[in-house]
Amino acid sequence: MTVTVVALVSVNEDEPFALGEYFRITGPLLERAGAEIVKRFTVNEVVVGHRPAKTVMIVKYPDRAAVESVFGSPEYQSVKKIRDQAFSEYHVSIASDEDSEAEEVAAIDTA
Repeated sequence: MTVTVVALVSVNEDEPFALGEYFRITGPLLERAGAEIVKRFTVNEVVVGHRPAKTVMIVKYPDRAAVESVFGSPEYQSVKKIRDQAFSEYHVSIASDEDSEAEEVAAIDTA
C-alpha cells in the first residue's frame, strides 16, 4: 500500500555545499525506492502559533519497506551530519489519508 511521507524542513541558507551534498546522496536513494515528491509548499504566513518549517513536502513511497530502505540505508546514515548542517529544521513523518482509510474500512465491511 502506498505510504505518504510529510517532510517539514527549513534550509540553512548558510550551508549551500551541505545542501547540495545531501541531495546528491539522497536523490538516488529516493529514486531506487520508487519515491516521488508529489507536492512542495512554502509556508508564507502563520495564523496561529509558530512556523514549524519554511517548506512542506509530500512524498509518496510504494510501501513502508521503501521508506525504511531510504532512512535505514547505510548511505542515509552516513549523511546525517551533513543533513544537520544543510537544514535548520528537519522533521519527517508518515501520514495517513483518513479518507482512503474510511473507504478501505467500508470495503471490508461490505465484503
